[in-house]
Amino acid sequence: MSRVCAAALALAALLTGCSGGSTENPTGGSPPIPLRGATSTFAASAFLRWFNQLAVHPGIFAELEVLGSGASIRSFLAGQVDFAVTDSPPSPKEIGSAPQGLVAFPVTAGAIAIAYNLPGCDLRLKREQLVAIYLAEVTNFAELGCADQPITVLHRGDSSGSTANFSASLAAFSPAWRQGPGSGRELRWPVGRAVLGSDGMAMALNETPGSIGYVESAYVRAPLQAAALQNGKGQLVRPDAASSAQALAAISLDDRLLGGNPDPPVGYPIVSFSWMLVPSRSLGARLEPLKTSLSYILSQPAQDDAELLGYVPLPAELRELALRQFALLSPGSALVTGSQRRVLD
Repeated sequence: MSRVCAAALALAALLTGCSGGSTENPTGGSPPIPLRGATSTFAASAFLRWFNQLAVHPGIFAELEVLGSGASIRSFLAGQVDFAVTDSPPSPKEIGSAPQGLVAFPVTAGAIAIAYNLPGCDLRLKREQLVAIYLAEVTNFAELGCADQPITVLHRGDSSGSTANFSASLAAFSPAWRQGPGSGRELRWPVGRAVLGSDGMAMALNETPGSIGYVESAYVRAPLQAAALQNGKGQLVRPDAASSAQALAAISLDDRLLGGNPDPPVGYPIVSFSWMLVPSRSLGARLEPLKTSLSYILSQPAQDDAELLGYVPLPAELRELALRQFALLSPGSALVTGSQRRVLD
């Protein structure tokens, strides 16, 4: 029986979470220590693939729930899971409230596409046009150079890393947005219909002619299209692998390997890393399974697997920095010292 719960459905299928099967070890040794995890919907497909691959390892058994970034972080801070995956960096307050400490490992990355359902429309959006759609100031595709079709605006209704990144870009594009709805994992939207999860966004877009929303580019399949979006240099760019990697390379990460840029100077302008958050101390027997899992996730074969699903692989230099953070993980209750933190310098 598989040692990982992996609902390996199509990207647009509804992922509501899953639990593992038998923990029996066929070699007759001690059963593996179960790892309980919660993931964003953005990164869910990558983690389901990775833990399916890790299932052949006799020491790895994972139970993975697909909750969204906000709920995953809350589960981590409550001590309900052994790791959490988020596309929105944890805040300083969240980091400080982690009961067993927190180390963030960047594991993958991707673009947030402006997806729409209007066949025959080649949508090319200036920054102010995108903001105007979400401020209910543009309400018909005809105002954007396409056919006469009322726009149905969709947004996320859960606590979402995609929303945090999307809204941060809108705030960077527009003072009106920055001083109005603002940015965060949850917003009071001026217009639109709420949907849950990236999969829910993709389903709603597919089912609603004339709709527009924001979702990871891997979810954009016909009849959906991804709009070209104006970047800071005035170029109209679509969210392909090259333009996303170009923008991600312009993002500076801090000494915890956290960070983002809501308006990178080059490439496609709405991109994000995903991080796997793990406790820094009191890991006990979970330490080795977590290190084994992260070692694989940050390997070239695992990154290649994720790329096939539409993610942007991490550069080797960043993966090496992430692996150095193993020095910050402790099986006991010792606190991380300043000298240990400087292993990244």
